Amino acid sequence: MAVPISAATPPPAAARPPKVLFVMASYAVGGTELQLASLIANRPGWAERYALESITFLPPRSADVAERFGALGVVNTLIDREQTSFPRFFTRLLAQVRRSRPDVLHAMLDSSTGAWGRLAGVVARVPAIVQSDRSIVEEGTSTHFRLRPFLDRRTKRFLPNAHAIAERLMRSGVPADRITVVPSGVDLGRFAPDAVRGTGRFRRHHDDVVAGFVGRFHAVKRIDLLLRAVASLPEGARPDRLVLAGDGPEAPAVREQVAADPWLREHVELIGTCTDVPAFLAETDYLVLSSEVEGAPNAVIEAMAMRRPVVATRVSDVPSIVGETGLLAEPGDVASLAAAIAAMQGLSGEARAALGADARLRVEREYDVKVVAERFWEAHRQLLPDRSK
Repeated sequence: MAVPISAATPPPAAARPPKVLFVMASYAVGGTELQLASLIANRPGWAERYALESITFLPPRSADVAERFGALGVVNTLIDREQTSFPRFFTRLLAQVRRSRPDVLHAMLDSSTGAWGRLAGVVARVPAIVQSDRSIVEEGTSTHFRLRPFLDRRTKRFLPNAHAIAERLMRSGVPADRITVVPSGVDLGRFAPDAVRGTGRFRRHHDDVVAGFVGRFHAVKRIDLLLRAVASLPEGARPDRLVLAGDGPEAPAVREQVAADPWLREHVELIGTCTDVPAFLAETDYLVLSSEVEGAPNAVIEAMAMRRPVVATRVSDVPSIVGETGLLAEPGDVASLAAAIAAMQGLSGEARAALGADARLRVEREYDVKVVAERFWEAHRQLLPDRSK
């Protein structure tokens, strides 16, 4: 006689879909969060059956991003690192990982999430631990640094988004066969220059040339250097408008630097957090990336997808991403960045458009999110149990 299963009785393991648990800092308007949401939204059909959960260490910084993950079926648990002592925080984190029972725990980024997320996975005996390390330099506290060799030995797969990061991991002792480079991908349906038209809202005159920056206002982005580079040029070699989109810890310093210079005050616009990057890029003629540290910057690939050429610093994988479709400058060098901006300004509109068209073709070939998502989820599939038997 068949025995009915109580509602409180968990289903047998064979009936439970494979589960991936992502450990993240927060639901914020950042490259890591938006890239993960895009990879989930574009996952191949065979990965749609996976159960997806996340743990965040800070309250959501963006309601839109939180809603986007929720709409994708990701169940989130907030364990607020800032509102509790470390012992209580880690106890709650470990309990939640055990309660989740994931087949794969995927720590997004390094530092706090990479250290405590992976450690909780090790203690909870999660079958497979994965880390997406997206920084060209090692980050974290002294405790994080001491834990890293131990955790790296117990991490089955590393998914950096740049070859330069992969090389750093190998120098630190991670075997090459545990590293899979998964570049940042772009949703070509969303970043579609023929569908997203500019309105000219940043232009005072129809022939103004608008340079844009979009990203987190963090010290490594060197927005201070960008402003200095522009201000060092003769006025005829400067962009008519420089629009800075984003927010972060350096925002007060950026506002102060702009306010201190009459020309910058007149020609630079700070618009705050950008929730519609394709629409922002459609309003620009080219993008400037002034970073001294990067992995594979989403902003560069997204600008290229929108047929916008870029002026970027020669960091990490940026030269191989941009190729011949933009202009490069030396990181941390005001004169070099100023020269690259002046060279971009010196091109005709038709020449900039031609570079942008080549950039779009390059993205279509190498950074289509559907292709990238297949690679991302295949790396997980190889670690997941086969419950089809």
